[in-house]
Amino acid sequence: MPREAQELVRQGGFKDAEKFFILSFEGTVTEKRYFESLRASSLFNDCGLIETIPLSRKKTAALGSNPNVVKSLLKAAKEEFNFRSTDEFWLIIDRDQWESIHHIDLSKLVEDCKNEDNFFIAMSNPCFEIWLIFHHTDLTRYSEDELNKIKENIKISNKKHHIDTVLEELIGHAYNKRPKAEDFIPHTYSAIRTAAKYHVEGEDLPTNIGSDVYILVRKLIK
Repeated sequence: MPREAQELVRQGGFKDAEKFFILSFEGTVTEKRYFESLRASSLFNDCGLIETIPLSRKKTAALGSNPNVVKSLLKAAKEEFNFRSTDEFWLIIDRDQWESIHHIDLSKLVEDCKNEDNFFIAMSNPCFEIWLIFHHTDLTRYSEDELNKIKENIKISNKKHHIDTVLEELIGHAYNKRPKAEDFIPHTYSAIRTAAKYHVEGEDLPTNIGSDVYILVRKLIK
C-alpha cells in the first residue's frame, strides 16, 4: 500500500497559498540564489497566490546534477506531499552537453514530463547564465564567432566557463555563480522581453541560444 501523502507545511504562508510552484534545480547554488532573490524582491507576486519552494537535494555522489536526477527529485516531492491539482512542478535545467557527452536523452525527458500532471521544463541553452545575460542585453551585440563561443561555452578554468566571462563584462565585476539581486532583479521585465524574442514556438528543446526560464518567471511576478 502506498504511503499517504503528507500535508505540505512550510513557514512563510506556504500552507495557505492557493498555488505552489515547486522548483527542482540542476545547479546547487546559482538557480537557487536567483529564485530566492526574486521571491524576496518587490516584483514577486505577493498577493498570497504564489509561493516558490526550492527543493533540497541529498548530498550523495549518486544524485549528481543530471536532468534525469532533477526530475526524480521533483517527482519524489510530488509523491511525498499532498499538493493540489493546480500546483506546478518545474525542472530548471541546462541543455549544455548532456546529449553529446553524457548521452542523456533530453527528448525522452521532455516526453516523460508531458506524461506527468503539471510538470514543466525551463531549459536554457547552453546554461542558466544566458538567462542572466538577457537581463542586460540581447544577442545582437555579439558577432557570429562570439555567439558560437557562447553556445559552445568551453571551460576556461576550474571555476569558469566562457559564458561567465561574458556575464562579468556586462555586470562590471567578478561572477562567482552566486548572482547578486541588484545585478539582475531590477532588469527582470527586460529579460523576459529579450528571452521571448529568442523562443521558438513549439520547440521543446531550445536548439539555439536562449532560455525558457522567462516563462516561469513571468508567472511569479506582478
